[in-house]
Order: sequence, then C-alpha cells, then structure tokens
Amino acid sequence: MKIAVLGAGLMGPALAMDCLESPEVEEVLLVDIDAERLRRVALRLGNPSKLRTVVQDVRDRKGLVEVLKGYDVAGIALLRWLNVDATWACIEAGVHAVDLASAAEEVWSDINSSALRAGVTVIPGCGVEPGLVDILAAYGMDMLDRVESVRIWCGGIPRDPKPPLDYKIVFGGPYLPLRPGMVKVIEDGKERYIKRYTLGEPICFEGIERPLECFYDGFPQTLYEIEKFRGVKNCSEMTVRYAGYCEKVNFLDECGLLSRDPIVFDGEKIVPFEVFSRIIYPKVRLEEKERDITVFRVTVEGYKDGCETCYTFETVDHYDDVKDITSMAKTTSYTAAIVARMIGRGDITERGLVPPVRVIRGELTRRLLRELRERGVVVKEVVTTRRVMGG
Repeated sequence: MKIAVLGAGLMGPALAMDCLESPEVEEVLLVDIDAERLRRVALRLGNPSKLRTVVQDVRDRKGLVEVLKGYDVAGIALLRWLNVDATWACIEAGVHAVDLASAAEEVWSDINSSALRAGVTVIPGCGVEPGLVDILAAYGMDMLDRVESVRIWCGGIPRDPKPPLDYKIVFGGPYLPLRPGMVKVIEDGKERYIKRYTLGEPICFEGIERPLECFYDGFPQTLYEIEKFRGVKNCSEMTVRYAGYCEKVNFLDECGLLSRDPIVFDGEKIVPFEVFSRIIYPKVRLEEKERDITVFRVTVEGYKDGCETCYTFETVDHYDDVKDITSMAKTTSYTAAIVARMIGRGDITERGLVPPVRVIRGELTRRLLRELRERGVVVKEVVTTRRVMGG
C-alpha cells in the first residue's frame, strides 16, 4: 500500500516513520509547506528509498488533490484549522483518511455524504485523545452486560516541569491548549455543564512523584455511537497536569488574557490570546533536549454476569530516547499509522465519516493494542469484581 502523511511537524514524522518500517507499505509520501522542514525530517528518517517528500500548501485543494492521487490512505497530522482542507482534498482524490485531530462536528454530515459518494473512509479523532482512550472505553463497554460509568483521564506533561506553567506544548503549533468555557458531563444520569478548569479529585500515576491534578474536559461525544453507553449514569473526561496548573489558568482567564474577542490597544485591534500566546510561546515550547510523558486512565464500570465489574486501562508512557520520539507522538501517531494500515489492507470497509469507536472493536482493538505494545506503548488492564456473598 502507499500512504501519504500530511504535515511534518511534531506528529507527522513519527507517523511516516512507523509506515516506513512496515513491510506492508511500499511508499510513504510526506507533505508539508516548509521545504527546509521536509529536508530535516527526511534526513532524520535516514532518507529511505521509499520516502518521497513534496512541498505543498494544503489550503491549495487543487494542488493537494493532484499530489494525493494514487495513494491509498492519508494520515492527517496538521494543525486543527487545516485538517478540513486536507480532508476535502483526500475525498476529492479518492484517498482514505485518518485524522489525528477532528474537523468540527458541524461539518461531519457534509464530509460523510461526500466520502460516501467517493467511496472512501474518513476516520476523525484517531490519535491518543481523541482516539485510543475512546477505543478503550468502547472495549470496556463491550465487555460488560450493563454500563453504569465511564471516566477518562489523559494528559501530556513534561518529565522535568519548569515555570511558568510546568507544562510544555507537546502536540504542535504555537498555541497552548487553553479553552475556557463550559463542558458537558453526565452525573446521576443527567447531562449538565461545568466550567472546564474546575478541579477534579486528586489523581496519581505510577512512577510520577510530583503531585498531579486534573480538570474537566467534557467527554467524547462519539461514545453515543455505542448502544450500551446510552443508559450510562456518570461520564466525564479530565485532562491531567501538574498541580497548580488550574489556578494559574483561571488567573490568566480572569485577567482577560485568554479572550479571543478583539480589543483596541493604542488605536489598533488586538486579540488578547494572540498576544499572550506570542509572549509565552518561547517559555512553553518543547525544546530539543526536553522529554515528555503521556498518561491516561480509562475506567468503565457496570455489571457482568450479575457482578459489579470495573475495567481499568492505564498507560504511563515515556519519551523514546532510542528513536528520539516524544511520547505524545508515539501514542498519537502510532495509533493513527496502525489504523491507516488497517484501512489499507481492507480490515476496515465501512465508508463515509466513521468515528474510530464504530469500527475499531473486538479483534481490531486487540490488534491495535498488540501493535502498540510492539512499539513500546503498553496499556495495562485491571479487572475488579464485587458480588454479594451467600446469594
């Protein structure tokens, strides 16, 4: 199969490398707008014979369509505001697509209709979060007879945190993932909204000694695709950071520095968040010698064979010093690369816009986890049960 990778930033090179190492893949195309970046990445990958690089602006749909023709699957590893342009180009070129992020849900219907007409599969949100954690939640639900609760914790953090936020950007782009507002949760069977940067209960992960905290981040809406989820009584997703992060973010928000609404300063219109991002970026970008950690935990509780049962899936993943790949790139890009090859070999045949939880189930989930383990990304499973004795 022939695979195209769109984007040569923090995520794309790991996706390309994983496909280059696969004997199933005969050619990998790496596309980026920056020629120098492509040169550096190709050199880092060893300039293998089956790697091809092309300088192309993904916003030029006609040009991108021509570049993509003849490829089987494309992995979209772009900044979020560029992935819609890339998705439309894939559909027009007749190429299946796996997107590490996801287009806004309001355009899903149009993308689905066009992908169905073109006979292609588009899988949105297929990284670590969204992506792997959703798939694990679905896997746990499939194992139960009735589901009561689904909870997800996930975060990318620096191994050696430094001020001002004890956080570094691990996914790509010059912007911190700061989005003040309300997010949806399910509590006692009812949907309600809560402020995103509200602290949850303390959390800890094996091997991380510094205190952690977590804040609410909604939950994957694609879980509604799963029949057993519809009766769930409690569901939330939380983002993990080092302790103190929420207090700092809430302070910045109260100061108005995270606002996307323009203000007038010295007669000019400025956007506070844009100015703040420009100032803080040098302090929060992941430097070459810095290392990151990705953590997640997924718990699915309910009943199996009359017993209260809980499935817990957990990962603490570290930077790969041998291959010089960030943990976030491993957990995100390897997931997408494995799913892309599933489409390429015909394991996934549903067409249209297909959330990963709809098609990565059962044996495909187990295969995904086996292949991730081969790459050093290990997911641990713990199953606990409780029943009334003497019944």
